[in-house]
Order: sequence, then structure tokens, then C-alpha cells
Amino acid sequence: MNGFKEKFRIFSKLCTEDYLIRYANKGLYKRSLKELDNGVSVTYTWNASSVSCQLSDGTQCTLENTLDHWECSCPADHICKHVLIAILYDQREYTAEDSMNADEKHALDKDSGISDNDPLDVPKNVSVTESASNLVSNVDDPSEIPHTVSREIESRFRWMTESDLPVLIKSYSSSMIEEVVFRLRYPEEIKIIEDSLLTVHLTIQNIEVSFTEEANLAKALCKVQQTAGKMAKLEALLRYRNFKGLDDTDALSGRVYEAKFSLQTVQECRVMLAGLLKTGLARLPQSYMAQLETLAIAAHSGNLPDIERSLRGIQGELQLFFNRHIRFSMQSMLDRVSKLYLALQVLEEEKVSVIQQSQLIGNFRSKYFTVPSLHLYGLGADAWETRSGFRGITYYFYCFDDEEIYTYSDVRAVYYDDQQFSYTEHYGAFTPWLPNLTFRQFVGEKVQFYSVKVNEERRISSGEGAKLAILPRTGVETLNMGKTMQDVTSVLQEESRSFDLFAAPKERLAVIKVARIVDHNFVKQTQDLVLTVESAEGERLALTLPYSSDWQAMIQRLESGYGSQSLEHFYAFVRVEPKRISPISFLKGKTVLSLKLDIGNGRMGRLGRI
Repeated sequence: MNGFKEKFRIFSKLCTEDYLIRYANKGLYKRSLKELDNGVSVTYTWNASSVSCQLSDGTQCTLENTLDHWECSCPADHICKHVLIAILYDQREYTAEDSMNADEKHALDKDSGISDNDPLDVPKNVSVTESASNLVSNVDDPSEIPHTVSREIESRFRWMTESDLPVLIKSYSSSMIEEVVFRLRYPEEIKIIEDSLLTVHLTIQNIEVSFTEEANLAKALCKVQQTAGKMAKLEALLRYRNFKGLDDTDALSGRVYEAKFSLQTVQECRVMLAGLLKTGLARLPQSYMAQLETLAIAAHSGNLPDIERSLRGIQGELQLFFNRHIRFSMQSMLDRVSKLYLALQVLEEEKVSVIQQSQLIGNFRSKYFTVPSLHLYGLGADAWETRSGFRGITYYFYCFDDEEIYTYSDVRAVYYDDQQFSYTEHYGAFTPWLPNLTFRQFVGEKVQFYSVKVNEERRISSGEGAKLAILPRTGVETLNMGKTMQDVTSVLQEESRSFDLFAAPKERLAVIKVARIVDHNFVKQTQDLVLTVESAEGERLALTLPYSSDWQAMIQRLESGYGSQSLEHFYAFVRVEPKRISPISFLKGKTVLSLKLDIGNGRMGRLGRI
């Protein structure tokens, strides 16, 4: 027999009905069978690595022993009925030959006196896999399938858990693997179907990936095309392996993370910080600011983004010190210097793993990845301005999927003379996802995002492709927000000053149940408005709002009471900082009141109305 002819026959036998339907579709498969029943025939010309198939209707196909490569004289862009006919016709012809050979063998065995019940009577060309599949299909109750048959079905796809993962994902780029790894953080229900293929159904995304017996991800079948389909195959494999109890973290991290940086810049930064600690702030010359700026530029060039950010943070604190500003914090300065010095020392020693090095280096730009869905509950919005010349509004949401806080930020640089940012205008602008939904409405809703992009810090992207649905909003009193919901005691507890060297600092946010506001006082020395709130148990908590000319109206209204005396039994969404607790919004029932943006603009009337 021609060498390729034997390979093609093996491939043809593996092309089960389920396989061909998943590769093409059910309609195309049925049309192919119908044409065969109507008398279409195929003539095969066997070549060294392909077979030329001449159909009786005049069409010509060239096939290999895989459906990844084929040619057809018809104008179809995707797999066509002619390719299926060529495969199915070969199956019928081969089955007929097998049947004739079996009859001849049976006659010879009978002449030789071999019993019909002899095990040798089973045709040699029928594989164990085929026998198992036939047995499964003929059993009405799957629980009656013998354990040996079940084990045989499972063994066909053992490669999915036993193969070397780095070899399986060799064709994937590091960026593709990184995105799939990011998706794995989010829950996804999977359904597994085993027949002639092993199919993993990603329920939330409504994507099916069918794996063959061959240990090759490229041979898996998925209706999603191009890059998205390739990543769906990897995600389905990794979720299946996780379902089977495998942890692929180490194998994947080696492909995702890179740690290329300037060691010389690291050494220079560490020496400079050592000099700062030795000299002390009291004797530090103002020219030290120029040294920090020079090293920040060097860190940028040396691919050390987080080192650059830390240097600029120290620079900002130092500027407050030189200006004798009341908001300068010695503890904050010490924390910044200590953490940066330790990070530089670890990078210089080069003794930690690549993943830990990459965590210390950081990224210049956040990477956003698509997640299937996010179920969010609006908590409020906060307006802000940085000393470096940026203004923006950040919108906060509680996510029911992973019980974390997600944000969306609208930010503009205003350090140019012709650039402005109107908080009122941007707060009332329409969202990029629904043209008739303003941001003010958006933050007061319960929403569902589909195919939305987020980054490591759980910031939501406004990029194209995301879909947003508004859901009926429930009262805040009915929600279980897990660790986000805290009482006054837990918020007041002194946090440890230790920090995680290999993780970005996290903003501490909490929702507190408040019985009433018992006092409001503007402190002239610190230019802060302090609202004292009380819990139902009588515990008191000071909420601090720093004064700014932008929030003058809001400060004056809160200082004068503005309905606060009649406001009872509500929730305060706050930011917990080292020296103060700043309120962002008040929530009651289905209503959200963002303090700076709603009270400052007088849009929601008196506080008592919530």
C-alpha cells in the first residue's frame, strides 16, 4: 500500500461524525451525506504526501492527513462539502473493503473449525477505541458502561494532563500567555463532554473547544477564529488541567515574565539613597532634588518604571519638607525610602526569581486584558488633582464576581496653559459604552459588563468591544460586600507598617454602616473639614475632607449642616489613609451621593433626602 495512502486511511477513520460537524457544521455534513447518497463518487490519485480527489461532479480537491491544509477548486473560503465528501467516500469504500475481508476471513475460520465465539473472530482493523465508542453509544444507561471502557476513553486524552506544558504552548507568544493567565483569575464554569473528541465548554463565554487525541493545541477545534480562537484553546486546556488538580503557575510564569533592566542604574540609586539616610533631612541641601530628577530619568532609560515612580514620590515628599508644608509626613518619607532601598538591594543581588524581579521593575504602561464579564455595583465617584498637573474623576464599583473594588478613571493632563478639566462637565458627560448614560448615572447603577478589558489594578478600560447592560439596582442594605463592609472598630485598628515588597501598594477602601453624623467642624490650622459619625453601637469615627478651592461650595454646605442632622442610618464609602479617613460618598437604599461632585454642584439637594 502507498505510504501516504495508509496515513490517509488512519486519518479518515478518525474523522468521526462528531469531529467533522465540529470542524465544519451539521448542515454541511448532512449535505455531504445527501450528495453521496445521490451517487456522487470520488477517484483518488495517491501522491507522496497528499491525495488528489476527483469528484464525479467535476470538482477537484487535494487533501493531506489533516484538515489544517486542503485545497478545493470551488470558491469557498472555508472548509467545503467537497472536502467532506472526499473523506466520507473514502470511509465508505474502506468500510466495504473491511466487510469483504471480514467475510472472507470468517469463511476461512469456519473451514478451519474456529468457533464464532472465538475472540480471534474480532476484525483486526477495528481499534479498541472504536470498540469502546461503539459500546458507549449502544448503552442506554451510561452508568452501565464497564470501568475498563471508561478508562480507555479517558486514556485517549491523557496527553492533556500528562504532556509537558511548555512544549504544548511553544507556539504561543508571551503576551498571549499573559492574557490567558490573567483570565484564569476569574471564575468560569466549564462543562466537559467526552466522545470521539474531548470538548470543554466555557459556559460564561459560550465557547466550545474540542480536543483530538493528538497532543497538539493547533489540532483542537474552535469556532472562534484567529488569535481569539487560539487563546480560547489555551484557556480551555488550562482550565481543564486546573479542574484535574494541576497547578501550572511555575511553567507559565517562565514564559510570561521578563526582567531586563540597567544594573548600573540600580546601583547608583542605592548609593544615592544610602547617602540620604546617612546625611539626614535636616542637613540635606536643596540641590538633592536635582539628583533625584537625574536618577529618575536614568531609571526611565534603564527600564525601571517602578523605580522611577518611587524616586519621583520621594521627590514630592522632599519638596513638601523644603516648603515646610503641614502635610509633610516623616513616616511617609521613611516608608518610601525604606521600600525603594530594599527593592534596589534585591534587584542588585539578583537572587530572586524572574517573576519577583519583574514585580519590582513594574511596567511603564498598564496592560489591559479582556475578561468575560463583570457584575458591578456603583459605590460613588471621587474628583482629584495631582501636584504633577493631572485632574480626573475616579468611579468606584463593588464586583460580585471576585468581591473586589473596580475603578474607572477619566483623567486629563492640565499642566499646559490651554488645557482645562471641568469636573461638572466630565461628570455629566456620556459614557463610552452606552450613549444615553451619563457618568453620574453610571456610578449609581448596578451593571453587567461583557468582554470588558481590565488591568492588574482592576481598572476598567473604555476601549471598544465591551458591552454594558443596566440591571435593577437593589438597596445597599441588602448587599453582602464581604471584606469591603467593615465596622468602625476594624477601620480604626492600627495597621502594621510592614509592606509587601513584591506587590503594588493597594488603596484601602471600606464601606461603613453609620447611624448618624454627630458633629461637623472646620479646622483652620490644617484646612480640613472633619465630620464625626457614630455607629449604632455608639462608636465614633472622624471623616476628614481637605480643603481645596474646587470644593469650597461643598465644604461650606457640609460645614453649615446641609441636611446632615436629619441624615440617619446610611453607609459611608471611605478611603482609609495613614493619618486620616476620607469619605468619598454616602449610600442609602438605591441612592449614591458622591460628596465632592454632587454636593459641590448642588445637584442632589439636601443630604437628608437620601
